[in-house]
Formats: sequence, C-alpha cells, structure tokens
Amino acid sequence: MIQVLRGFTSVGYVGLIPGAPGTYGSLVTLPIAYFWSTLVTPNPFITLGLITVITLLGVIASNKVGAFLGVEDPGEIVIDELVGQWIAVLAIPAHLGFWLAAFILFRVFDIWKPWLIDKSQQLPGGIGVMMDDVLAGLVALAIIQGAAALL
Repeated sequence: MIQVLRGFTSVGYVGLIPGAPGTYGSLVTLPIAYFWSTLVTPNPFITLGLITVITLLGVIASNKVGAFLGVEDPGEIVIDELVGQWIAVLAIPAHLGFWLAAFILFRVFDIWKPWLIDKSQQLPGGIGVMMDDVLAGLVALAIIQGAAALL
C-alpha cells in the first residue's frame, strides 16, 4: 500500500527524479491540465472539484508517506506541486504565453514563499505540505487572471 501512496504523492515517481523534483512536478502538470481542460471538460468548476479531491487525498497520502519516510515534507512528494500548478492555470486563456507565465509565477511563489505562503508550511503534516502550494497557485492565478483582463 505504501508504494501506491508513494506513486501518488510523487506523481508517478516524477518526484524521485534527481535535481529539482518540485519543478518536474510542476512541468508534468502542464500537459495534464491542458489535456483535461481541452479534452475532458473546459468547465473550471468541475476541474476545481477534481483539484479539491486530489488536494484532500494529497493531505492524507502525504501524512502516510512522510511518516513512512520519517520526514514531514519529503522532497519526493510533488502532488502539492501538481495541485498548485493546476490551480495557477485554472481557467486561464489557452495561450502559451499565459501558461508559461503561470508556470514561472507559481515556481517563484512556491520557492520564495512570501508571508502567508511560508506561514502555511507550519501547519501540521500533509496540510502544511499541500497548503503552501495551494496558496502559491492562487497568487499566480490571480496575477495571470488580472493580466488577462487587462489585455
């Protein structure tokens, strides 16, 4: 069972690739989110429901994988990047420039972790693992939506 949870939290073991697992987790999200929004449903409310379910499962699975590995937020866990990056591209225009900007902004906020994003990491277990990326995704989404509205 723990290997299934590790496969989920590492997004198909992408989080085990050496180097920059968070960036890899964000990159693998982009085609998933694009194909979901173009081939499955363009409805952002359905997508938000799916993201919510993945987030809740991510909290539970991150708790179990972290306990198994003896680390509260292991680097191999990138389900949080999948969720945060998907939020960052939620309902933005299907234009390469917007998607690239969303990727960059999400990574900047996820790495830099200004104020509330950083504070959210102090939440216990899987909630802290997931919440900073959710917030980074929301900030990136707000900026992209604002820019899209101005153009």
